[in-house]
Amino acid sequence: MKKNCWQYMECGREPGGENASTLGVCPAAAEEKLDGVHGGVNAGRACWVIAGTFCNCELPGVFTDKNASCAECEFYKLVRQQEYPEFISSARLQEMLQ
Repeated sequence: MKKNCWQYMECGREPGGENASTLGVCPAAAEEKLDGVHGGVNAGRACWVIAGTFCNCELPGVFTDKNASCAECEFYKLVRQQEYPEFISSARLQEMLQ
C-alpha cells in the first residue's frame, strides 16, 4: 500500500489526526486538486509542492524555500522511486494546482 506523507512521517496532522487540533490540518492533507496523484489522497504523495507543510517537523515553509530540503527528504525519494518512470515533476504539479 502506498502511504501518504502524514502516514509516512507520522505527524498526526491529517483530518482527525492526533495533532490536527493543536497544529492544524496539514495543507497537503487538504489540497484536493492533487487528489490521486501518485496514488495518494489529496496531496499526500505530492507534499513537496504545497506551501505550509511541515518539513522534517520544522516550521512550515513556502515552496521556493523548501524545494531544496524536500529533495533530500526520505519520503520524496521514496515516492520518486515508487513512481518511476511516471513520477510527475514539481513543475507539472504546480501547473495542476493553478
